[in-house]
Amino acid sequence: MITSLKFTNSSDKTIKLILEPWAEEYEVLAGMTVEIVTSEPKEKEIEVEYEGADIIIYGWSDNMSVLSQGEELSPSFG
Repeated sequence: MITSLKFTNSSDKTIKLILEPWAEEYEVLAGMTVEIVTSEPKEKEIEVEYEGADIIIYGWSDNMSVLSQGEELSPSFG
């Protein structure tokens, strides 16, 4: 089963999206929409946590991707 979640950064600042359980970090620019896609969840549905200026996504899957405009992103924050 494929599960997805879209997230839009509506602020005027870049935020950090952290994909767990791997602690991969992605830049989400102001106005940018990303889609987190997971297949074969192990335990639960996608879970979201907001911590300060960071968004933490728990996917509970071995196969997760972060997409922007249909293109897979690579971890890039730093």
